[in-house]
Amino acid sequence: MNLLAISLIWTTCPEPLFNDDLIIATRIIFTSKCGRVSYIFLNNYNQILVCEQDLNKVEEFLSKVHEADVAVGIPSFNNAPTIEYVIRQAADGLEENFPSMKSVIIVSDGNSDDGTREVAESVSLPQKICRLVTTYSGVPGKGSAVNLILQLAERLNCKALALVDADLRSITQEWIRLLLQPIFEGVKFVAPKYMRYKYDGTITNQVAYPFTLTLFGYRIRQPIGGDFGLSRDLVRLLLKTPLWNTEYVPRFGIDITITCTALAYRMNVGEAFLGVKVHDVKDPASHLGPMFKQVVGALFENAYLYKSVWQDIMHVTEPKMFRGGRIFESEPKPFNVNLKVMEDEFVKGFIERKSLFENILSEQAFTLLRGCVEESRIGVEDWAKISFNFLKSYQHYSKEDVLEAYKICWLGRVSTFVKETLHMSDEEAEEKINSDALTFMRLKPYLLSILS
Repeated sequence: MNLLAISLIWTTCPEPLFNDDLIIATRIIFTSKCGRVSYIFLNNYNQILVCEQDLNKVEEFLSKVHEADVAVGIPSFNNAPTIEYVIRQAADGLEENFPSMKSVIIVSDGNSDDGTREVAESVSLPQKICRLVTTYSGVPGKGSAVNLILQLAERLNCKALALVDADLRSITQEWIRLLLQPIFEGVKFVAPKYMRYKYDGTITNQVAYPFTLTLFGYRIRQPIGGDFGLSRDLVRLLLKTPLWNTEYVPRFGIDITITCTALAYRMNVGEAFLGVKVHDVKDPASHLGPMFKQVVGALFENAYLYKSVWQDIMHVTEPKMFRGGRIFESEPKPFNVNLKVMEDEFVKGFIERKSLFENILSEQAFTLLRGCVEESRIGVEDWAKISFNFLKSYQHYSKEDVLEAYKICWLGRVSTFVKETLHMSDEEAEEKINSDALTFMRLKPYLLSILS
């Protein structure tokens, strides 16, 4: 929803909504072309937007619950086929593993039109677990949904928050324990670690994972996995980040921002081994273009925001691994990727936008990329250097142009990886992905040299 803020109707602040020095909130109602919208200011960067149709529900929920120990947040959009299963597993996990704690489940929906909210409301829950199903407003996207969850978790003074995706088919109640229990043991951020098909997670494998390792030195295998455990401290840091003002973080840039924030503040981080991830997969050649730009845009924004933190980090740290006994046991299911389309998009995209590449890349980087196009192949060392040059260009040229050009190169790298691993098992391909990430880390001096 695009908030027009045409007329201010009224404001009141009889008392702070959050009794914490971090956040001071007032309640203001604006008129937009879509109708009245309740607008609650949180701080200089963040707002909480709730459509008026849900305002009374949210206020009643906050008044009734007041405080909670643990929360599970589920951002959703048109997930009617899977949302019931996800909620049931979350509820079972809370009831079995945190029986003495006050628990809530929050579904933050993007105005689904397939009955997602109705399904979420109808799921039978243990009496002691409270539920809120609401519709966020603002920029449509996962980040906006998560923003609302974060703010409600802060309002409820939750000690620990788990975020899980609404399209999961492999989540078990054990996931809830693995994501939340470490928070009560002093860990501030828990990232997921999955078993995945070798061509699932192409943005993760070729960009997010190697960049996260290179910048912050932590081997977080799934920095945009989406299923996280967050401490109260991390929730508060995320609510304060200036990156909500970018076009990326309110969308798919939220997951990489959560990870980068935790690592930049040198928090105690861990990984939860969750077994096989079964979810809605996407062919990189057909469906991942907008997501790529949002994730990478947020990644690059975080890289510049925290440059003073990461530029001196030259060693690799392994996070503590948390494992459980009841995870989804199966092999990752293979799916088709269109190798020819990716190769063609890479070569064709370079030829059609040659002047753009020549403008935004250094002469050395452009020559390197042109050689890759001629061979229709981007090896890992070339990929690392090309990637680092795009990070450099991001600060000096049109962000949209840089991300579009980098997306074209990414398709070339993914097609190369597919050819390199065509006859490898998932385990062998995983070894290569880890080795490639270490190549990025080894070339960090090159990154620092071109940024200086």
